[in-house]
Amino acid sequence: MGKSMENSTKLLRAWTIRTERGMAKTLMDNILAGKDLTNTQVLVARADMIFGMDHLRTALYHAERAIEDGTNSSDSLSMETLLYASAERQLSTAIKKMSVSDQTEELVVAQLAGGPLEPDETWRELDDTTDLTADRLLRFGVTKTELSTIGGRSPLDLVLERVAAVDILKK
Repeated sequence: MGKSMENSTKLLRAWTIRTERGMAKTLMDNILAGKDLTNTQVLVARADMIFGMDHLRTALYHAERAIEDGTNSSDSLSMETLLYASAERQLSTAIKKMSVSDQTEELVVAQLAGGPLEPDETWRELDDTTDLTADRLLRFGVTKTELSTIGGRSPLDLVLERVAAVDILKK
């Protein structure tokens, strides 16, 4: 039997980093090249597509389970986690949706597993007090119909449901 979500994601740490437009790719490259990342799995994504630690935790758990079960779409834990975090079926679509671009002003850096990744003093720990506006959820791919059905539940539940649904979409 597989690990629990708590055990599977116990090494997860994540931060947000603000940057100037046009500098996100360079910042990402510097983070990935400038650290000793031996045995460390790091995910870098647009902050506007990450909805807090629960979102990352759920994506990481499903990615690890897919790798364990042999149903993974990628050979990398980072890329498999990106796929699940995006709630997309295809890795190419996930990359387009989640990757930093010249327009990115805030990104998330997540240590998924392994060795040391020390944050810079300008990095802020990612928490779950994230902006769950309808506009942001729609950009992520949540539909207006889905938004109208949540009632008293947290809008984050829609994101987490979409992450879990990747297992079904991949089949």
